[in-house]
Amino acid sequence: MKGKRRHGRGNWWLKILVQHKKSTEKEKFFRSALAVLAVFFTFALLIFLYRKQNVYRWHFPKTVLQHKEMLERVAKEKGLSADLEVLYAIMNVESGGRLKDVMQSSESMGLPVNTLDTEDSIEQGLSYYKELKTKAGELSLDEKSVWQAYNYGIGFLYYVKENGGMYQDSLAESFAKDLSGGKTVPYRNKIAIQENGGYRYQYGNMFYARLIKENIEKNREKNKMEFSIVNKMLMSCSAVLFLYIMLLESFMTDSESTARVFKMSVRDLRGKNLNTLFKNQGIYNGLLGIALLYGTYRPGGNIELSVVILSMMFLVAVYGGLSSDKTIILKQGGLPFLSLVSLFLRW
Repeated sequence: MKGKRRHGRGNWWLKILVQHKKSTEKEKFFRSALAVLAVFFTFALLIFLYRKQNVYRWHFPKTVLQHKEMLERVAKEKGLSADLEVLYAIMNVESGGRLKDVMQSSESMGLPVNTLDTEDSIEQGLSYYKELKTKAGELSLDEKSVWQAYNYGIGFLYYVKENGGMYQDSLAESFAKDLSGGKTVPYRNKIAIQENGGYRYQYGNMFYARLIKENIEKNREKNKMEFSIVNKMLMSCSAVLFLYIMLLESFMTDSESTARVFKMSVRDLRGKNLNTLFKNQGIYNGLLGIALLYGTYRPGGNIELSVVILSMMFLVAVYGGLSSDKTIILKQGGLPFLSLVSLFLRW
């Protein structure tokens, strides 16, 4: 009986030790999970700050942007904040921001040219633009019709409606030709020179919508942030590193380190099947590398995709370091981290 009690007591202590070990393993797992989450949310915050830092900027002449505060205030009052890009383009085409009547809107009130002062010009110009936009909506017309109508007058909207319901450069030309009686004047704008040798009809400007579009496209082009040489070098190295990890962990089956990753012998690894291969995170490291190369070298680049991929790469390294060897954080996560820093600081 005494022997049985001792044996039972021994089993009891063994159970406590096993439970303690399991508890310790769970705590270690949760600590690792919390650390990974903390890093993840840190990078999510960095991405948010990055997006906020790189808000859309206006790339129009200083003479136009000097009216920024007034234009944006009036636009907000009239519910036209979403149209600011078009309004800046109109101001640039109309006056370059240099004339008193910056929006050249005096005539829309039946007044002589340049009658209105700057504030009244912006007020009237935006009211007129809103009127045209509302009417175009009622007629189911496109935005280019509105742009051209700012120069021609509201009658052009009805003209477009009667002739297909969609803006065409040919409609802008025929409208001006009809109202000018076919009279032309020299016009040395590059669009006109390419189109017809350098003239327009003596009514408004038949190239107006194209000029607005050109201004908008220039502004958008300048808002595209391109990767610097340093960015590309660091991101390329990060991608190559992760592709090498895929090669090492998935295909170089004679490697002892690869065997440790798979938790099986090198001999067993030689006969591994596809299912085993895809359980290995090395494959996913390689996919991250390919995605990063795509984001880096695609035409125009893709900053946001690259930031997300680099963040994932760093998180993978942190997870690997916390779950096995802490040096992985530096070896595998160093380059992605430096790449992110170079993007944030615009090296």
